[in-house]
Amino acid sequence: MTKREKILIAAGLVFSTKGFYRATMDEIAQEAGVAKGTLYYNFPSKSKLFAVTVTEGMEEIIGQVEKELESDLPFKEHLRHLIRSNFLLYLKYSDLSKIVFNEITSGIDDEVLDDIEKVRVRYIDFISGLLRQGQERGYLKEIDTRLAAVGLVGFLDNLCNYYLKNEKILDREALIDIMFTVLSSGLLIKE
Repeated sequence: MTKREKILIAAGLVFSTKGFYRATMDEIAQEAGVAKGTLYYNFPSKSKLFAVTVTEGMEEIIGQVEKELESDLPFKEHLRHLIRSNFLLYLKYSDLSKIVFNEITSGIDDEVLDDIEKVRVRYIDFISGLLRQGQERGYLKEIDTRLAAVGLVGFLDNLCNYYLKNEKILDREALIDIMFTVLSSGLLIKE
C-alpha cells in the first residue's frame, strides 16, 4: 500500500469520526503513520484531502458495483445484486459513506463542495442509468428514474446507517431481503 493510499484511508477514518472541522492534519498523519510533511506533499490542504478522500472513494465504489453487475442475470436478480452490493460496499466503506451522506455542510470551500457534489451526482446518474435499463427492458414502471435513484440511494443509506447502529441485533441477509422486497414489490398486498 502506498503512502498516499494510507493517507486516504486514515483521512476517511478521521473525517468520519470527527467531522471536517474538528479533524486535524496532525491526527490524519498520525493515523496514517506518515510524517506531516509527507501528508502536505501529497495534499496541500485539509480541504483538498477531504475532497480527494470523498471523490476517489466514491469512484472506487461505482467501479466495483459496475464490475459486479456485469452478467446475464435476469433484471430482478440484477436489482437484488445491486442492493446487496451497495449494502456490503456501504459497510466496507462506512467511514467514507458517513462523510458523503452526512458531512456536507456550509462553510466548506466551494471548490471542495463542487467536487463532492459532482461525484454524488455521478453516483445518482449511475443508479438512474441502471433503472432506465430496467425500464427499457420492460421490468420497471415508467417513472422518473433520476428521482427513483435519489430515493433508492437515500433508502439504502438510511437502512445501512440503522444496521451499523444495531448490527448486533439485526441479521445482514434479512435486511438485504427487506430492502429487496420493498424496492421490488413494495409494501402493499396485491388485491
